[in-house]
Amino acid sequence: MKSRMLLLGASVILLSIFLLADWNPGHYAPKPDEDNYGTWINDKSFNSIGYQKTVITADGLENYANISDSVPREKGISQIDTKWTDSEGNTWYKTFGTVTGENHRATKFQNLVKLSKSGTVMEIVHRHPREFDSSNYPTKIDPDDSNYGIYYRAGK
Repeated sequence: MKSRMLLLGASVILLSIFLLADWNPGHYAPKPDEDNYGTWINDKSFNSIGYQKTVITADGLENYANISDSVPREKGISQIDTKWTDSEGNTWYKTFGTVTGENHRATKFQNLVKLSKSGTVMEIVHRHPREFDSSNYPTKIDPDDSNYGIYYRAGK
């Protein structure tokens, strides 16, 4: 009986350690019509993000080298960690996920995203962490950041 209790206690402790050791992102439950879902474009030849078009849906994302392309260069899964609205009415997201593409496999990303109050301009600063962690998110939207990109909504 004592050995069973000891085994049960050790199991509970080990399970707690495993659960606490993993990063647990925010518990935001996305809506089917999230503000960031849609097609976003920037016709400048390769902004610093590297793509002229990105399509974000509840099912994931696709990045296209050129607006006219019909085949994406990258596909991936994107999840919303947290969402909030600032005092000016802009919508902010912290998103994370993994993309795969022509020249790479399973690249992780963590983004800080700002959508204008009108919902027509999306600014992004991204990071490529080794492991997901809440401390890996960019802390501000800075157009001078080498990982900054800006997109404009292509209809809604």
